[in-house]
Amino acid sequence: MLEKAMQRDAEARYFEKEIKKLGELVLGDHTLLDRLDRTPSKSDFIDMYCTIAKEHGINFSKADLLIAVQEQKQGQDWIIPKKVLRMIADRF
Repeated sequence: MLEKAMQRDAEARYFEKEIKKLGELVLGDHTLLDRLDRTPSKSDFIDMYCTIAKEHGINFSKADLLIAVQEQKQGQDWIIPKKVLRMIADRF
């Protein structure tokens, strides 16, 4: 029963895996971190994060990213790297 619940959650929140994948990619590529760091506002940061994801075949929506950010601000579901979170905190 627990396995089915975990599977259901994973399917309903597919974006978590995708956002994690992008976080790992960004942490390994300083040019991507620099692109993000140059964004002046919250909306620019969100747009750039989603653009970088699409450029690398990673799929999640702006709404998905905002859910992840909000949950992490509340101390849940740590799927965005801390370095990226610091950039987000500067803009939010």
